[in-house]
Amino acid sequence: MNLKHDLTFARVAAEQMDDYLHAEVLFYPIGSVDGMQMPQLTIGAWLETEWRLSALREAYPEEIGDALASAQATVRKVRHRIPDLYQNKARREFKSRLDSWEMFLNDRHEATARSEPYNAPRSGYAERVHTRFRLELLKDDVAQLSDLLARLRLLDGRLRMRFQPGAFIWEPELAPAAPADKFWFLYAKL
Repeated sequence: MNLKHDLTFARVAAEQMDDYLHAEVLFYPIGSVDGMQMPQLTIGAWLETEWRLSALREAYPEEIGDALASAQATVRKVRHRIPDLYQNKARREFKSRLDSWEMFLNDRHEATARSEPYNAPRSGYAERVHTRFRLELLKDDVAQLSDLLARLRLLDGRLRMRFQPGAFIWEPELAPAAPADKFWFLYAKL
């Protein structure tokens, strides 16, 4: 985790949210800012960065406080001004990430022995679980279509059948913001 990177992305995401929502593309390239390569802008990427910064705000009040509040206010204004564009983009992203998550689980299923968990060492789970995390954030942020939510529940069932629970897999300081009952997929043995 890089606090400066997250703060820069939050600022740039807020500045570009209006353009992003009006753009046809789902994954909006930002490029490099202040010498740091930024991830592509999506609502899920914004939500994950906002979540991480919110989780760390108490530990870094001077660095995060005003910067995050400003970015949140800007995104809120854009969202309220063009709610349909925001909702449609969030739903498109949810479907795209759901398809990606399902492909990962299918690949793991086909590539592993029946007894090996999906989150086995060297499975790529630690990197790919960001997709599942963003699905959760998107689901909480915008009402998703019932057929897609049913697919997510089915995929969660498949994951749980071959899942090895363990410790929180991200930075320990983020764990209090990720209760295990809701974000169970982040508590994995790798």
